Amino acid sequence: MTQFSVGLFDRLFGKKTTLELSDGSGGIVKRTVTEKWLETMQEQGKISVVRESALDSISTEMAVGFVFKAAMDDLSLKWENIKSEIIGYDVIFNDVPEEWAQFEFILASIGLDLLAVYNLYSKEQAIEIHEQVLTLVGQMDEIGENSSTAVHDYYLVASDAVSNAESPLEYVASFLCHRLDLAEDIGPIALTGIMAGITQLAGKWRWIEQNFTVSA
Repeated sequence: MTQFSVGLFDRLFGKKTTLELSDGSGGIVKRTVTEKWLETMQEQGKISVVRESALDSISTEMAVGFVFKAAMDDLSLKWENIKSEIIGYDVIFNDVPEEWAQFEFILASIGLDLLAVYNLYSKEQAIEIHEQVLTLVGQMDEIGENSSTAVHDYYLVASDAVSNAESPLEYVASFLCHRLDLAEDIGPIALTGIMAGITQLAGKWRWIEQNFTVSA
């Protein structure tokens, strides 16, 4: 909820806009404010507005919801494409229930995507988004807590790859195989297919950053 408002009612219900403001040191900062607050500050000469952002402002929770929805929309069609990428899928995944495999790919893609969050947003905001992702995953019935841990573990694996100057996607794909007890059955060709499958469910944060201002 924006802190740049005039009173409680304005903070809760006032129309909001996103501004690019001078920070007083030659830099530019983005702030979500209410229109009433903006009008008041301009009348008092207390702020210098560089320009209003053309991007719509959405909450962190809504942004995370977009990511989840993007991963799960048209999942049956995406899943057929993913299976076609993995040579020998029917043999390799023979002992894994298909719904479990689908869900694991989604968790892997969400965890991998958290790397992009830390590249696109400030550290403070990235941590907030990260926590919101884990919170929403953790709210899923029965399996929520384990799923939240899995997403965080996928992120840690991807981060470890970056620290070692290795491919985070390959590390995440290998960890997926480990979690599904497939490690002994996976060759480099099949692993490449699994990597391609994960990418079909990931990559939404860049689109969000380009089209929206994510506010607290």
